[in-house]
Amino acid sequence: MKKPIKFCKNPDCEEEMQDYKSSKKLYCSDKCRNYDGHKRRTEENLEFNLSRKGMIENYKLLKLYQDRDILIEDLDKFEKLGFNTKYLPETKFFKVGGVLTKCYQIKDIVFGLDPKDETKIIIYKKIEKK
Repeated sequence: MKKPIKFCKNPDCEEEMQDYKSSKKLYCSDKCRNYDGHKRRTEENLEFNLSRKGMIENYKLLKLYQDRDILIEDLDKFEKLGFNTKYLPETKFFKVGGVLTKCYQIKDIVFGLDPKDETKIIIYKKIEKK
């Protein structure tokens, strides 16, 4: 009895597989199997990866300002330089100057919006975690 002709499950390959040992074989090679899995996982985690990359870009900009000791800047200017408010972490409460303040934290940088008008970003240096 002749084996049916199968095709590789990898959509980028789809080569014909004629000589296979098991009917359960889905890919023509390990390379195709691994690539298809990588591609599938990348698509599944796309939103998470975009969020992570967005936070990294925000961190780089905040770090640049902190290193140059510029602690207050307009939010519009930050956004023009690539800061994206869509990729902010959850808010936490910190004691800033004895007052409990709602802030964001990315790695070692604690920052928040100006409580008066929320059009400026303030990077805090001395804080106590609540």
